[in-house]
Amino acid sequence: DCQDGTPRWVLDVKRPNVNKTHDLDGAFSCDYIGSMNSQYTFHPPTVGEWTMRCDGGVYKQQFVLLVAGTSTMTETTTTTAKSTTTTSRIGGNGTANSTKASLMLGGACVYKRALNGLIFDVESTAADGSPI
Repeated sequence: DCQDGTPRWVLDVKRPNVNKTHDLDGAFSCDYIGSMNSQYTFHPPTVGEWTMRCDGGVYKQQFVLLVAGTSTMTETTTTTAKSTTTTSRIGGNGTANSTKASLMLGGACVYKRALNGLIFDVESTAADGSPI
């Protein structure tokens, strides 16, 4: 994103392009929740100091926790003679379940505290094999 060639983990709400090796969100800028420079590509660090843009655009080092877990998406389909209804929700019992590896954010700066508890699901892998 920052076009400086430094490998980094990025926390963002934008879905990344899995076919790219850099600027995965296509924003051509450093506009995301947080980042941590790292050569390690197996998985993001779950504990450490991440750089976050807080309080009016000032970058700060924040001690961030990414708690590993799983999230479950349940899809229930009901069919009647006239229509088919599909309802999706997190958790619960239903006819189709899928479970994904996920990370829950904790430790966001005060300016972004509403993001604490945000769950990032592992969707795929990037062109270099890193999970996204």
